[in-house]
Amino acid sequence: MGDRLGGAAGGPYRPGRSGKRLKADPRLRAELELCEQYGIPHSRFLGGDGRWSDLDRAKALAWQQWQRIVCPDCRTRLDEWDPAEGGHRHAYVTDTVRCPGCELIAQERDQVPAGRAGYGIKITLLPRLAYEARRGAPSVQPDPPNGR
Repeated sequence: MGDRLGGAAGGPYRPGRSGKRLKADPRLRAELELCEQYGIPHSRFLGGDGRWSDLDRAKALAWQQWQRIVCPDCRTRLDEWDPAEGGHRHAYVTDTVRCPGCELIAQERDQVPAGRAGYGIKITLLPRLAYEARRGAPSVQPDPPNGR
C-alpha cells in the first residue's frame, strides 16, 4: 500500500527516510502543521476519506520528529545554520517589527499592580465593537458616504 501512495518528490514511499521531504517542501510543512492542529490525517486534508493510512502515520511521526529539532524560541533548526549540514552561517536575518497590539498590551501591563493585587490579571485584545457590546456602550459608527 505504501509504495503506491508516493513519497518525496512524487517517488515511492520508503519508510525510515523521514524528514527529507519536510526539509525540502515548505508547503508540506504548512499542511502537516494544519493537520496537527485539526487532528486529521494528511490524506483527509488532501480530500481523502479520513482513515489513517501507513503514509499518514509516517508523515505524522516525521512531523513530530521535525518539531523536536526546531528551537522553540526562534523556530529554526541547527542544521539550517551549519554549512557542514547544507546550511549557511547567515541562513536568517533579523527583522524588527513593532506590533501595535503588543504595544497596547505592554502599556496596559504597566498599570497592573505589583504583588497580590495583580495576581491572575490577564490582558487581552478585543475588537472595539465586541468590547463596546460587552460593556453596553453605544458604538460610534462612521458617517455613511455622501451623507446618506
